[in-house]
Amino acid sequence: MQTLLTLTARLTDVNPQLFTDALSTITDWSMLSKQAESQSLAPLLYHHIQRHNIEIPRPAKRELSALYLRHKHAHQVHTETLREILSAYHEANIETIVLKGAALAFLVYPTPNLRPKRDIDLLVKPDDTVPAQKILGDLGFKAPLPTGAELPDKHLDAATRQHKGMVSSIEIHHNLFNVYHPVSMAFADLTSAPLPFAVDEETTAYTLGYEDMLWHLCQHVAYHANVWEPIRLIWVADIIGFAERFAAQIEWDKVDDKYPLVLKTLSLFHFITPLSDNLRRLAPLKIGHRPQGIGEEFQGWPRTSLRHQRAKGYQQILTDTFFPSEWWLRLHYGLDSAESVAWYRWMRHPIHILARIQQFIQDNR
Repeated sequence: MQTLLTLTARLTDVNPQLFTDALSTITDWSMLSKQAESQSLAPLLYHHIQRHNIEIPRPAKRELSALYLRHKHAHQVHTETLREILSAYHEANIETIVLKGAALAFLVYPTPNLRPKRDIDLLVKPDDTVPAQKILGDLGFKAPLPTGAELPDKHLDAATRQHKGMVSSIEIHHNLFNVYHPVSMAFADLTSAPLPFAVDEETTAYTLGYEDMLWHLCQHVAYHANVWEPIRLIWVADIIGFAERFAAQIEWDKVDDKYPLVLKTLSLFHFITPLSDNLRRLAPLKIGHRPQGIGEEFQGWPRTSLRHQRAKGYQQILTDTFFPSEWWLRLHYGLDSAESVAWYRWMRHPIHILARIQQFIQDNR
């Protein structure tokens, strides 16, 4: 199943034979749609199957088709909502940057409805944060306003509205990252001109410029590649899709100088879904040996409680906790596939886990 999902995360140049071979290894078809949906890949998987006329059992195809149609309807509702909000913000002279999936759907996916979106994230200037939220209230959203004089960390509470059977959730950001993150990016910190994209024939929106977009996406993955939660393959599709689509427009020297994490992330993702020769020629990537455990997530404590892991034995729990897969270790600590991992394997990660254990003991005294 994992091989199939990693192939699905490829937006272009999908090899139909590899795809068919991966499908032929599935023994439990009832899990196909569930696994694809958990990675936000269900619409894209259905698209690849339909495009290449691949036959799968009818119940599995019916489930994927239902998810595809549901996400297509959600996309239509989200697009109407985004268009309405951008029009209102334009009238109020509020500059707006559309973030992540709401922009990438239009920029890199074969059709926009193939990129599921849980919410719509918008970046505005700090002084425009509260006015932007008030406008959402005027548009019929339940839009909580901050109670104190200071802005909440990173973004305001989500504004929600039900429309055509769907709940749209809007988060107004004044910074891309919270105060605990080692980096910050507000409107004033953007280093490249915003990138325009067409929402429809009448509406032009803007998202982060080429280099800022890649950096934000890779920082987002780095933040979530932790001992608590898994990353999702749709984020892999976003990053590789954007890098491939705009490889000739991206200033790779600037990325190398300011945002080296981007190159490290691409180096690791190359082993999930191989980068094109064109991208490897243009970007100064360092691709070393194939890391052990490609795509394998952290499987130890504290992500899973000891009680829920007891069946596999304490020796395996210790191994999974202190010695996770090399691929995850590199992703978590920001290493490309060519750098030495020894320090992080034998010192940095064990110390990190021991600190977690100490904190857990203190919290439960």
